Amino acid sequence: MQNRLLFAALVAATPILALSPVAFPENDDNRCVRATAGARKVQRQFMSLMRRRDVESDRRLQAHAVPHVRSGEVRQVSDPDLCAKAAIAYGRVLRDRNSRKVHILHIGGRFVVVDPEFVPDSKLRLMTFDSTFSQPLALVAE
Repeated sequence: MQNRLLFAALVAATPILALSPVAFPENDDNRCVRATAGARKVQRQFMSLMRRRDVESDRRLQAHAVPHVRSGEVRQVSDPDLCAKAAIAYGRVLRDRNSRKVHILHIGGRFVVVDPEFVPDSKLRLMTFDSTFSQPLALVAE
């Protein structure tokens, strides 16, 4: 009986362990955040804005300085070089030298960068950059 319980516990825990940080640890050199619920929420919000054709969605896209593209073109970025550039640019705009991990969305040639950990006043900061990551094209606090 005990062997069956142990076997059942191992079978039940296998999916949890397979997807855990123990199995896939984050690399300190890579400054991209692994896909989290908050990061996916931001991506879904942009995908929803791309599907809509109203004044409010156009205003929000303009505030974020991103073009209107197909919703399938809103993609997460996980390239380590882009993540490093984006993290440095994000910190430079905030005048913060702390090492950070960011989440990046590529939308029509623009990069929307957010640090899900940085919430000093209960607002999430989203910054839009072009491919040079020199100056932000937009800074939005949601």
